[in-house]
Amino acid sequence: MTALQRLEKLLPPPSEGTTIDWDAITVAYGTRFPSDYMDFLSTYGSGEIDGMLAIFAPATDPDLLVRCVSRLPVDVLDLPEIDEWSDTHQAELYDPADIMVWGETAEADVLGWITVNDEADDWPVAVYTHGGEWTVFTCTMTGFLTRLLGGDFERNPTGLTRLYGRGNAQFSSS
Repeated sequence: MTALQRLEKLLPPPSEGTTIDWDAITVAYGTRFPSDYMDFLSTYGSGEIDGMLAIFAPATDPDLLVRCVSRLPVDVLDLPEIDEWSDTHQAELYDPADIMVWGETAEADVLGWITVNDEADDWPVAVYTHGGEWTVFTCTMTGFLTRLLGGDFERNPTGLTRLYGRGNAQFSSS
């Protein structure tokens, strides 16, 4: 069973997802996206889990007035605290400039991939807890969401105490 299939048991999908021209997105972003993320958007679309965790879709129009998948903004990268890591070894391996943000929480946590190699399916998930540090998880986006809802981390990786380990949740498309 895939992580997306496990997620569907905890988070029933809406009636339809989003159709995305992935070739145009690949050109616009200069990279492919992880296959589980593409499958997630086909099934769910962009939106929110219980109004607490937003998941963004990529966009080819930079003038859209909606949140979309993006790199961390330059003004954020200039903040000294943005380069804090929960593991000093990770601080040596990764740079916040390599993070592509795919979501955020109501607690101002940032969720993204560390795009350190050409194989998008191997990108680890990175979470920045508000006022804290980056933590890296070697799982896919859908695997991360499944583990978050299932409470399957050693400790809650976000500030979402109401969502962590909740089991079933609802997805609202945006």
